[in-house]
Amino acid sequence: MADVDHHRRDWEALGELDPLYAVLSAPEAKHGAWDTGAFLATGERDAVRILDACSALGLPSSRGAAFELGCGVGRITRALAPHFERAVGVDISAAMISGARALEPPCPTCEWIVNLHPDLRAFPDGGFDLVLSFIVLQHIPDRAVISSYLREMARILAPGGALVVQVPASMPVRQRVQWRRRAYRALRTARVPEAVLYERMGLDPIRMNWLPRRDVEAALRLGGATVVSVQDGWLGDGSRTGREENLTYVATR
Repeated sequence: MADVDHHRRDWEALGELDPLYAVLSAPEAKHGAWDTGAFLATGERDAVRILDACSALGLPSSRGAAFELGCGVGRITRALAPHFERAVGVDISAAMISGARALEPPCPTCEWIVNLHPDLRAFPDGGFDLVLSFIVLQHIPDRAVISSYLREMARILAPGGALVVQVPASMPVRQRVQWRRRAYRALRTARVPEAVLYERMGLDPIRMNWLPRRDVEAALRLGGATVVSVQDGWLGDGSRTGREENLTYVATR
């Protein structure tokens, strides 16, 4: 689990250095250049797309509670909040969760939780009508942990609920090299400070991983969910960061 521990520390560092860019990496918005209003507006647009995609499938059957795994500073969680009685945003980074709590305007029906476990043991079976994860699982270095989170997301999904999760299904060999991440890791081992690597050298620790479609669907089944739609890119928009096969799964139980 050493890679997972490195991932947690790296994500914590990014949460302190450049949290908005770490959540949504627009090239022109690096080094704190994101306008907060524009950043939050992207969450509003994604929330509408999520709810529209679910509604087209007749899901969810109720709107009591929404859950986002890997919420960062709450870009999508807070946009979903007006549509549910409560919205829970979970992240492994305390810095990200602090940022979510500090963002204006406040979100009184949002709960922000730091989760340090490779599972969702803190949350009850069937507790959420919408369970979401977007641009998150692809950054986890251990595929067994990705599968664990998928099973857990299915477990906490309420009957008649909607689970929406995006995961790359394959990645070309050339894209797997990820030289910036490897250079960052080597120099960080040599005790070069994170701020120097990120701000002066243009390196970052963000990695890309993938899980084949059959493995994603198997993990969701083990958690008790059934996949009802598989869409290219992010909810059918065909988006990808390189030449990977990027898929969004919608499941229910």
